[in-house]
Amino acid sequence: MAEGEDMQTFTSIMDALVRISTSMKNMEKELLCPVCQEMYKQPLVLPCTHNVCQACAREVLGQQGYIGHGGDPSSEPTSPASTPSTRSPRLSRRTLPKPDRLDRLLKSGFGTYPGRKRGALHPQVIMFPCPACQGDVELGERGLAGLFRNLTLERVVERYRQSVSVGGAILCQLCKPPPLEATKGCTECRATFCNECFKLFHPWGTQKAQHEPTLPTLSFRPKGLMCPDHKEEVTHYCKTCQRLVCQLCRVRRTHSGHKITPVLSAYQALKDKLTKSLTYILGNQDTVQTQICELEEAVRHTEVSGQQAKEEVSQLVRGLGAVLEEKRASLLQAIEECQQERLARLSAQIQEHRSLLDGSGLVGYAQEVLKETDQPCFVQAAKQLHNRIARATEALQTFRPAASSSFRHCQLDVGREMKLLTELNFLRVRGTEGVASGAQTC
Repeated sequence: MAEGEDMQTFTSIMDALVRISTSMKNMEKELLCPVCQEMYKQPLVLPCTHNVCQACAREVLGQQGYIGHGGDPSSEPTSPASTPSTRSPRLSRRTLPKPDRLDRLLKSGFGTYPGRKRGALHPQVIMFPCPACQGDVELGERGLAGLFRNLTLERVVERYRQSVSVGGAILCQLCKPPPLEATKGCTECRATFCNECFKLFHPWGTQKAQHEPTLPTLSFRPKGLMCPDHKEEVTHYCKTCQRLVCQLCRVRRTHSGHKITPVLSAYQALKDKLTKSLTYILGNQDTVQTQICELEEAVRHTEVSGQQAKEEVSQLVRGLGAVLEEKRASLLQAIEECQQERLARLSAQIQEHRSLLDGSGLVGYAQEVLKETDQPCFVQAAKQLHNRIARATEALQTFRPAASSSFRHCQLDVGREMKLLTELNFLRVRGTEGVASGAQTC
């Protein structure tokens, strides 16, 4: 009896672990940067509400020709673990612009410098190509420096990393490969260190030497969210701009007349809405599964119906081709018959004219007949010959080809047919319009 209960408990635990593992695996898709396809590191929130790693955003702006606009957000930590050399190997190989080139390009069109009046040029509006929504997002003249860090997403990523590495050793984030096991953590640096790396990054006699070591962990809590414009803690939420603001932002003309609410009210309202929506979704899992099955069936039916439609269209177009081919053969046959008839008539006319040439059969025969001295015999032979000579003379005097060489009457006007073929399209079947919002039909 006890063994059966133990087996049932073990089975339930294993089922729970499988569900957790599946949930974690599914959630991982939400934690990948759309640029580098790796876990978010220091994600920034774009105006379109999508996220992107700060280093990736800088690189994208560099590729777009915006140099010197990848300013650090106000909540950027000073962690050695967040330096480019410790990021993903894929990103560490990317070439960054040289400082002297940044200075030169920055002075050529942006900022102020001796000899140039402030505001002499219109401020440049920086556009960022969002890889998630495939649209250009306006960042303003401050670029990335005007964006907030998504600290909540950072915390979720850290909790995820911690959950998937349960039971594994926490490694030093500053060691050269292969890293040693971490023995210390630093809340100020937000990094884990082995003994040697901790001493290296906290040299004696410097301010960092005052950092208190902690146990190694992967879940360092980031600093609070700060206003990127005034470096003050955000305390309110502008509903008009849909942006977090600080006390100084409230008195600026930018938010004059806007509907501003305390961040606590916005927090509670958004949390209630999200909780309500999530509760509804979780409470209707059967409906979700039913709709998934319906959609999967729609996919299968679409594949079959699409193939049938392709075959039907191909058959109809082949039928049109057969009719056109038959009509082509008929028209060509008519032209061929007309051509042969004209060639025959022209050939006969040529032969008649050749008989009028000196030394030809008709002329020679007429000359011989004229030598006849027997009058009755001459009259008998010359009468028939005279009719032929008379017709030949008339034809010579009123010459005209026996047949026209033009085939203009055989030209086709296919303008209407070409228009019909160009406008050939699918029938509009009632009930297919508006199948789903934004759905495209044939």
